[in-house]
Amino acid sequence: MKRCGTFLAGIIILFSLSAVSVSASTCTQCHGNSPAMAALGYPQFFMTDETVREQTHMPASCSDCHLGNPADPSMKGAHQGLLSVRLADPKFNVMTRQDLKPEDRELWSRLTPSGHNRATQLLPKITVDNKIKDHPDYNLVLWQDKNPVTFAFNPVVAEKTCGKCHEGIVQKFLKSPMGGAKGAHTQSQYRAWTGPAGPQSCGLWTGVLSEPGQDSFSDENMRYYNAHSTMPVNEKKAHNNQRTCNKCHVGCLDCHLDASKPVHAGQQGSAHAFVKKPTSLSCYGGGKAFICHAGPLERRRGDGYLRGEFTQAATKGKEVLKDRPDIHAQKGLACVDCHAPNQDSGAHADLRRDVSCKKCHDGVARAHGAGSHKNVDCAACHTALIGGYAFNFWSAVGPEGQENPITRIQDYQVEAVKPLLIKNPKGTWIPVHLVPHTSGNVKADEVKLSKKLIFRNRPDVKIDRRYFSNDSYAITGLARNLDSKDKDTMVWFNLDRVAHATGKSRKCDDCHASATQKIITRFEGGSYKDLEDGEYTIIADNKGLRVTDFKDPETGTIPKDLLPLKDKWSMKGNYALPPLKNKKLYRKMEAAYKKGIFTH
Repeated sequence: MKRCGTFLAGIIILFSLSAVSVSASTCTQCHGNSPAMAALGYPQFFMTDETVREQTHMPASCSDCHLGNPADPSMKGAHQGLLSVRLADPKFNVMTRQDLKPEDRELWSRLTPSGHNRATQLLPKITVDNKIKDHPDYNLVLWQDKNPVTFAFNPVVAEKTCGKCHEGIVQKFLKSPMGGAKGAHTQSQYRAWTGPAGPQSCGLWTGVLSEPGQDSFSDENMRYYNAHSTMPVNEKKAHNNQRTCNKCHVGCLDCHLDASKPVHAGQQGSAHAFVKKPTSLSCYGGGKAFICHAGPLERRRGDGYLRGEFTQAATKGKEVLKDRPDIHAQKGLACVDCHAPNQDSGAHADLRRDVSCKKCHDGVARAHGAGSHKNVDCAACHTALIGGYAFNFWSAVGPEGQENPITRIQDYQVEAVKPLLIKNPKGTWIPVHLVPHTSGNVKADEVKLSKKLIFRNRPDVKIDRRYFSNDSYAITGLARNLDSKDKDTMVWFNLDRVAHATGKSRKCDDCHASATQKIITRFEGGSYKDLEDGEYTIIADNKGLRVTDFKDPETGTIPKDLLPLKDKWSMKGNYALPPLKNKKLYRKMEAAYKKGIFTH
């Protein structure tokens, strides 16, 4: 009875507010009335024009960002067409706060950081055994400039909201890779494992997005994939695969809304806090999920910038790596301090992949350029240890007759290992993370084995990109009739250049003790067939590049399900490090290095 009376009191208050003359907006006539919002059960949505502007530092009205119908005095009418934050579950179902179960709505009453994991701090939490944990039913926060069907940035919404005040910036953003610009979106060119762009570790672009809103899919790429596969993917799985990709491709709010930033000391955060300069955490997903650059850096490359709880490695690897973030992160540098805007394109958020250390280390860089290591990339010495993937198996997984041929089994993680050094087409020695891959259900006659490492640039591959890529791959084998689901399977290396997690340089003997590189790689946690924990060895010498000596930790022998693949990750060529020309001089310099006389 008491709750009913309170509710009626709130309705009376709102009814009295509706009699007020409506001018430009009714939003804060209701939301600025604390008793009314409390009576409706939403005291957290009490806000005035002053508090919102204090948080946003912008003169925009509520409807400039949230749309809706501010001229309508009724609650239902005013909220018609309203844009608001949403949640997604692991099955790609999207819901607003109103769609949540009452108990979950209470758990997610405010959009403020909670828990101890920066990767998921904005997601709903539950308490288990007095410990705060992520709610298992939700795995992604979607800002209002993302489409709830495709999970992609919606340019039409951006033009109606951010574009009201920042029209030029929004138009420039739409020309950038992050904005989904045609021709700038390199990832969208990977459509089949045997396509002209080659295979790609992150997967295939299976859903072409509509224009101009990127709010629906076409089946163009799905049909292309199916024409080059012996097991078709259906529309639902192709589009869910694309939704996974779209989670990482950002909109305006992903970079410039920082809900973890407190406006006043002692606050947890603010739902309306905007920043001009994106934080490193926003580049890692901003606490909405383990997405964006958290994936490529921590998982695929293993050279995490922030590390800590983002660290992806086997148990022992995490112990070593998690407390060793990049020295630049320790000094407070944001990603955009080094990855500057591309002045050539002029597109907003087109940030340069190539970074010059000269910006801050000019003297060292000039000395390096004149020294004996001038053809060695800075990160080759200063990225000493990496984590990340141990394998990626693109395999058909699912019930009989419902298999998804583009499922990635990616749960293998390596311990902390040294990067492999290879020479890029410009003659520079760079550090890379080599990961063995397979892709099932290929057409055997389309598989062309690589005679060398293929860098992801023209003319080696038919791909358009704005930057020279130091990433490479090599198709090293074909396993015919591997099993009943994956059938003919392409075997390949993926080698991604690593450049973060920089710190104190590697020891001289890491490179100069032997021209042969031998990296023993222990891994754990996998779920492909009978392969779980184990190890393999990466060898690069004057005979070639290969992954060999697979071992089960208990038996010391190769797991039976790897037997058909054990000799497939191998390619001939000279991948040895250059021999020492003057061993006497080297020992002298090594002694000086150990004494701290020089550090580069």
